[in-house]
Amino acid sequence: MDERLTRLTLIQKLQEDCNENSWEEFIQLYKGYVFVIIKSMSFSDEDCHDIMQKTFLKVWKNVQSFEHGGRNGQFRKWLSRISRNTALNHIKKQKREAQKTAIVQLEQKESHLSSFSEPEVEAMAEKEWGVYLANVAWNNVKDSVNDTQKAVLEMSMDGKSREEISRALSIPLNTVSVYKRRVTSILQKEIKRLENEFG
Repeated sequence: MDERLTRLTLIQKLQEDCNENSWEEFIQLYKGYVFVIIKSMSFSDEDCHDIMQKTFLKVWKNVQSFEHGGRNGQFRKWLSRISRNTALNHIKKQKREAQKTAIVQLEQKESHLSSFSEPEVEAMAEKEWGVYLANVAWNNVKDSVNDTQKAVLEMSMDGKSREEISRALSIPLNTVSVYKRRVTSILQKEIKRLENEFG
């Protein structure tokens, strides 16, 4: 039997009585074609499968309205138009979702930022400036103190008690206090110098 007639007969079967067997036969016959059309539009395989399913769903819903007119290739043209339009709708939906996500994220950021008053922002900025200056000052002076003094300050900043520092470094308690005061004094002088330099 002529393949064109078989396909036309299949389309007529779909139009007259769209049962599971004729639908499965139709999908097996055209799925490769639809996949290639969509793939040629530079979609990923995952997107191709999604768009292909939506394309077949549209064909199933609209096959009754298809008119062959006896001209060769009419159904393929109709099917390719549905595939193209479904692919375009897929892209539009992705764009809308991306825009919604971006808008929601921006609105959340805006809402979060709006919840801070100017004095709160200034206070946060001042605190961060203090942390920044302390870090710069420490980087400037840490090589001018010995390793034990450096360890005392760092452990102290990590919340360790004098007793813990004394045990960890095997030094007397009063030495911990002396080293901490000495390094803190050097650090404070450097912070003061930086404050004068930066204004």
